[in-house]
Amino acid sequence: MICIMKLVNLQELSKMMINKKLLIITAVTTALFSTTALGGSVSKYRTTGGNAVEYRNVHIAPGNGTSYLIPFNENDQTSHDSKSADKAQRMVERNQANLTALLINKGRIVFESYRAPAKPSSKMHSMSMSKTLTALVIGNLLCDGKIRSLDDLAEVYAPRLKGTLHGKTTIRNLLMMASGSAKNGANGQPKPNAYRNIKNQRVSGLELIKGLTKDRKQGTYFQYNSADTLSLSEITNTFGGLIRNFDYYIWSQIGPEIEGSWMVDYENNAVAFAGFSASLKDWGRLGMYTIDMVKGRGGVCMQEFTTEMNSKLIKNKWKKGKPGYSFSDYGYQTWIMQNGNAWWVGYGGQRVGLNFELEKVMVVHSSTENYLQEAHDVFNYFADWD
Repeated sequence: MICIMKLVNLQELSKMMINKKLLIITAVTTALFSTTALGGSVSKYRTTGGNAVEYRNVHIAPGNGTSYLIPFNENDQTSHDSKSADKAQRMVERNQANLTALLINKGRIVFESYRAPAKPSSKMHSMSMSKTLTALVIGNLLCDGKIRSLDDLAEVYAPRLKGTLHGKTTIRNLLMMASGSAKNGANGQPKPNAYRNIKNQRVSGLELIKGLTKDRKQGTYFQYNSADTLSLSEITNTFGGLIRNFDYYIWSQIGPEIEGSWMVDYENNAVAFAGFSASLKDWGRLGMYTIDMVKGRGGVCMQEFTTEMNSKLIKNKWKKGKPGYSFSDYGYQTWIMQNGNAWWVGYGGQRVGLNFELEKVMVVHSSTENYLQEAHDVFNYFADWD
């Protein structure tokens, strides 16, 4: 019988993997599920904190606001919580790519695990999960009256976007990845090697937006493109920048336990599409914040925005075998599954899963994506019962 605890130390789990049956299961899982996400693999070192120190970052202080995250307590576990934790335990044991896993039920930690080099104090990198955080900032600016309408053109608020196709795109269509921009780089990069070049201070976010061409009418087709996210970040610059607004509206409200870090380009603008790092539990708090907004705990305007944000707004027409095909739809910088669960998705196996009806959250970080369907299945089971 697997023992479920608040904290599962996985540094020695590789010794347990010599069991032939588990090795067979792992091989089969890899073969079946390697094409369900957005891409390949990432560095374990950089994913578990290296990106926050090796590259240029702006650091955001912890400790502000109120945390409603309740520590693990065996006595609080429901029968379904325990069964879900068992499934999560088995998932991390047989998948060496998994680095962290967290299950939250209405604010209660149900399961929490780390595999070296990850630990509770690690700043776990987001990759494209940062896109969803960018959308949340736009929602707060809208509800604060700084953005008048999502149907305004981006250039109304971002003068540096004038003369670009993104400047002539509405904020709503940027949020839906429906700018009409042609596909240029792999995995949603607006230009080849965009992520590598921006984090190495070779290009700015604005330079990745300029010069892009259009191949469809805006609002008519979902095309995953990080230039849409960078354009949203340009809008926030009029109001003090993405990082400042993220801290003011969100980070300072959730009671984070450790410092957050956001990667920046050489202009000191946030790498909005792939740059935020936070502890595992702070990622859980960000998921809980979103649920709170959907439930109306942040006011009517944010409830309306986040409900729309996490709805099936535009169809994902990618076919089986293409990255991202397991998500049927897209909302505002957020992937949506057919069952209605919302997912923040990062290259290499980073995920936050949200079920709003039952207020359940899953967070995983990984080094490769070869087991992500199993992670989705664990969350679907966890979110199937109250």
